[in-house]
Amino acid sequence: MRKRQLILLCITVISLHAICLFLVIPKLSGRLTASYNQDLFTDGYDYLAQNLVSGNGYRFYPETAETLMREPGFPLYLAGLRIAFGSSVTVVKLANLLMALATAWMIALYFRRIAPGLRMQESSLLVLAPSMLFLLHPGTILAESRGGVEIPFAMLLMLYCVAVDRAVETNRWREYMLSGFVLGVTVSVRSTPMLFPCALLCYLLLVRRPVISASTLIRNIAVMVGAMFAVLAPWTVRNYSLTGKVVPTASVLGVSAQAGQYINEHLFEGRPFWLLDREASRKRDRIAEQLGFPFEDGQEGYYQTFYKTEDEIKFSTYLLSQVISRYRQSPVLFARCIAQNAVNFWVAGKTWAATAANAAIQLPYLILAAAGAMSGLRTSMSRRVGMVVLLIAYVEAVHLPILAQARYSVPLIPFVSLLAAIGLVAVWARVNESRALATTLLRAEVQGSHPPALTLR
Repeated sequence: MRKRQLILLCITVISLHAICLFLVIPKLSGRLTASYNQDLFTDGYDYLAQNLVSGNGYRFYPETAETLMREPGFPLYLAGLRIAFGSSVTVVKLANLLMALATAWMIALYFRRIAPGLRMQESSLLVLAPSMLFLLHPGTILAESRGGVEIPFAMLLMLYCVAVDRAVETNRWREYMLSGFVLGVTVSVRSTPMLFPCALLCYLLLVRRPVISASTLIRNIAVMVGAMFAVLAPWTVRNYSLTGKVVPTASVLGVSAQAGQYINEHLFEGRPFWLLDREASRKRDRIAEQLGFPFEDGQEGYYQTFYKTEDEIKFSTYLLSQVISRYRQSPVLFARCIAQNAVNFWVAGKTWAATAANAAIQLPYLILAAAGAMSGLRTSMSRRVGMVVLLIAYVEAVHLPILAQARYSVPLIPFVSLLAAIGLVAVWARVNESRALATTLLRAEVQGSHPPALTLR
């Protein structure tokens, strides 16, 4: 495919993407209830941003205490947008669109590094396949329409993946330091990948040990971790000054674990996901009241916000201890929750209808991604493909014992799209081979000669 045709294709896909984001989604959202409306801020980030802009500090409400319930990166980003452009969700959507395009560009960059191992011509349409799969995924467009953290987190994860690939390729500690700084910023937005360097070290010791010594790999990962904590240091110091405890990012683990345990325990009793989530919140209200912690039941009645920061920490710790105790009493329930979360992570929506729609969208991507992973791991680019597989597996594994739903998998769409594109390349190669073989056999038959001998591979 010629360069002009590729440019035209990019413009067409981006235009369709923007039309869905700014015209189709708002029109559909206007016909839905607030519970399903995508054209709004979510998860209380806008409360934090507004209080920062108003000079009230990092808290959900002016009268409540400073909070540790959310990582600081995204609220600070929203506050900056509000100061510069106002509080309209349209501004956030436009910023999300730009970040999605930046992510698509990094996906293409990473795929070009994989492409030589796939023996694929760079002029082919398939070079753009992963970026197109990412931009056309409904989950990407819906995430952009919300004032949530998914798109910035996806962009930072992709940037981190590119930075790590560069570090591993050069084996220079400075590159590992740079990737650590990127990881620090990523963790300040969402703490999920904080422990990924441990998984990365194990992976590199497995695939790079014949080339690089174990001591060098350990040193490089230590540099990465040190750079990450350097980025997080101001927030960690702030949290320690408030609570006397070392909390590098957020304190929401107990709340998430309690919600996940409650939802999975009652998932097949006939009530939708959103109602079970709300019931879990009402249960937390009763627990907070029993513990004697004064709180505000704000943010659409979901999160409990406290008048003392130490109460927030104690409450989260108590919830986590209760969840662990429940799982110790019933290991079967724990195993069941992990199994259900493995599915919930990719398809669970607020209703059963939404879950079915998610499954219809995700399954083709996941099937192609599985095929792409198996195909890519057999090429000379197996290290890069393996790192993508490792990151996907790690992020999902973090959610399995806690809480999982489809929107948590949205930041992984770039990586699933990469693997799915490799699957498409494998399918395309098989189709071309079949066509070539059919053409050869047809010519041989027409010419009356014997067909070439076939060699089984």
